[in-house]
Amino acid sequence: MLNIFTRYAIYAQVLLDIDMLFIDEGHAVKMKFRTCLLSKLVCTANFSKLGMLFLLILGGVSCSQPSKDSDLETKMTLVIAEHRAARLAALYEIAPELESRLNVKLKVVEYPAPAKDYFTKLVTELRSGNAPDVFSVPRDLQLDDLAAAGYLADLTSEMQDWEGYSQLPELIKTLTQGSFDKKNYVVPSIVAVEQLYYRHDLLTKYGIDTSQPKTLQELTQRAEQIKEKTAKYAMLFPAGLTWGMGSYTEGFRYLLAGRDDYSLLTSDGRYDLSHPALVDSFQFYADLVSNQFMPVNPLLNPEPWVIPKYEMFPNGDLMITTCGTWCVVFDWGENSRNPIANIDKAVATWKIPAQNGKPFVLASLVYSWAVNDKSRQKLIAKKLALAMGEVDVAIAYAKRLGNVPARMDAKYHPGYPSLGNATEAHQLLPEARAVTTTVGASAVISGVARATEGLLTQRVDAKGAEDILRNYVTSVLGEERVKGSH
Repeated sequence: MLNIFTRYAIYAQVLLDIDMLFIDEGHAVKMKFRTCLLSKLVCTANFSKLGMLFLLILGGVSCSQPSKDSDLETKMTLVIAEHRAARLAALYEIAPELESRLNVKLKVVEYPAPAKDYFTKLVTELRSGNAPDVFSVPRDLQLDDLAAAGYLADLTSEMQDWEGYSQLPELIKTLTQGSFDKKNYVVPSIVAVEQLYYRHDLLTKYGIDTSQPKTLQELTQRAEQIKEKTAKYAMLFPAGLTWGMGSYTEGFRYLLAGRDDYSLLTSDGRYDLSHPALVDSFQFYADLVSNQFMPVNPLLNPEPWVIPKYEMFPNGDLMITTCGTWCVVFDWGENSRNPIANIDKAVATWKIPAQNGKPFVLASLVYSWAVNDKSRQKLIAKKLALAMGEVDVAIAYAKRLGNVPARMDAKYHPGYPSLGNATEAHQLLPEARAVTTTVGASAVISGVARATEGLLTQRVDAKGAEDILRNYVTSVLGEERVKGSH
């Protein structure tokens, strides 16, 4: 039997644990459980701290029948992180339905708006153990680093038992997995479908061919026509240090995905950074710069996307740009800073030209949902993550963000037509491509930014850019992770 001092020490610690267990609940809820526990002081003398907590959680310690209002107060609270006005609006719209569906309370934590700031804060809180129960991963290529660090809960069994899993294209299923263990770590909700966007109205006005260019050579010929007939800049492929991740995701990646003779990853999981395909891709950038097909000075600015994407393209001073379905909403839509009139007719898309002459589209998981592996409520948090992958949730987000639902059965939802022309991109998902990465993708992204910066300033040629990429990634990841390192 425990002596009186030990018993009171246990009670004191348990009361602290109650405060932690109900940290997101009201004061009245905490006090109800405190009073209830202390009223059992006499009859729990032989209980250890662990036993008392089990008794409390399983209902062995009971108080008077709670009222309807207090019953609502004691629902489990799940903390979910979100950022940016459009995404927050979508979450607040669907939150009541999610709470009802799961019988939980949702506490929405609003993170900083820029994607880089959001991800930095998220990783900081994951490291410190203070991260939300459920959060989104901005890009699929960030998944491996988070999973390998032990921050993401394994969702494999839940995903494969989920009715929505069979509705995901095979590529999307693959992108939810860690490359190193093939376990599912995220639930996809919306997907970015990426192509080339061009000013159909202006190219038609100037008598420039608007048929699909099948190869990069044909695309370059089109750029020559644009320069000759319009004296405007032909195209934009994001590049340089200040564009950051976009220099890879919205630029260099398009070129790598179009190669049949190259894979960024070797069969043993190393990065292959010594290959003619890389030199060819960097040469494409070098030609854009040397032929003045692409505006260079704006790409050296602190916010390099502002002038070409938000000003030059809408104003007709730039004719072609890489982008995804979100651009029609965010960059040039009616609520953007510089809307394009009659955008559905003024702007059209080409698939991305390929080495083999068979153009394609790219697909990326954007802001797929993950569960904090350290969550104290992991089971119900996993249910919330799966709920975020339901079609009604995906459409609530997609209509605000311009992306498309990850699931193919979304086309049967009554809200599907509200996505407008994005439904056409959605139907391309089963044939989309992606570039597979693994742990250390952030080093490749940074290396591409540095290499393309050298091409923008013409400090290096294509081979020199490849050397910058390979040497940088090797310095970060080590020679054993890079094929072709010296």
